[in-house]
Amino acid sequence: MRITYNFRVDTAYCKSVVDRYYRQRPLLFRLPVQFGILGLMAACWWALRTNASSRGEVVGPLFIGALVFVAGVLVTKLGILLRLKSKAEFGQEVGVVITDNGVEASGKHTNGTWQWAAYPRSVRFSDGILLMRTGTIRWLPDSAIQSGTAEDATALVASNTVLRHVA
Repeated sequence: MRITYNFRVDTAYCKSVVDRYYRQRPLLFRLPVQFGILGLMAACWWALRTNASSRGEVVGPLFIGALVFVAGVLVTKLGILLRLKSKAEFGQEVGVVITDNGVEASGKHTNGTWQWAAYPRSVRFSDGILLMRTGTIRWLPDSAIQSGTAEDATALVASNTVLRHVA
């Protein structure tokens, strides 16, 4: 079996990569939860530090907590997006072929072949497959399939990696 993908590594693609990566993580390791906990801790610390006891005195700590939450999520996502945009393949067309033997990627700045052992885990989303290994992820959107089907891709990946399904 041979499934061929062709896509442009652009801002929309990079945002999808970041979104899918964090969506598949355990609940406590998702950005909103992490910064929500941090924001709550900051609000509690501020409230205790200022001895906030009345309703009006709690507004400041809640504002600090909300600021930590929103800024943390946005700055982290922006930092990751900027890092992805700095890669040589940003703005380029990339072709990926998955076969029984492994994963092949080619583009202006990308050429490589990896056996399936290089991607021991994968996650199936409603719109694509995320191949994962420590320190590296590869997003394969169904909309980029040039030959083969999403069902064939899912079967091929499931037969070679530990595949989870995330809605």
